[in-house]
Amino acid sequence: MLSGKDDRTQIPARLRAKQAPEWDETATLAEAGMRHIEHDVLLLEPPDDAELNRAYTTLKQLHADAFGWDPPDVAGLERLGATRMRQYVRAWINEWDLIRIDPEYRPHTEAVEIISDYREDEALGDTSEGYPLEGETRDG
Repeated sequence: MLSGKDDRTQIPARLRAKQAPEWDETATLAEAGMRHIEHDVLLLEPPDDAELNRAYTTLKQLHADAFGWDPPDVAGLERLGATRMRQYVRAWINEWDLIRIDPEYRPHTEAVEIISDYREDEALGDTSEGYPLEGETRDG
């Protein structure tokens, strides 16, 4: 999880490049944190059908209680080993919400992978000064 983008090397180097003692300390803490993550990593097992059924039943009841209605059964996502629990949960809740708004609507949820890139965009300029608080100007 930390080696795919070479975070173990890149993050401390970027922090130290700021050339200030507080950033050196932050880099040291980041390195310690990443070592801790790698040493104590706990791999989660994908949910099995029984766990998915329990979660579905519990969430359906919570949705019913929260909105005072009797939600119908929804399909959600196809049960695959690579699908994360949060994806199932979001699909069920989204489908119940859509049907609650329009009882005639029959949603069909698909999961697609979106590639994220969290690198800084140099074209956006320097944002290290941050934004002024309400009532302040950039000059203080």
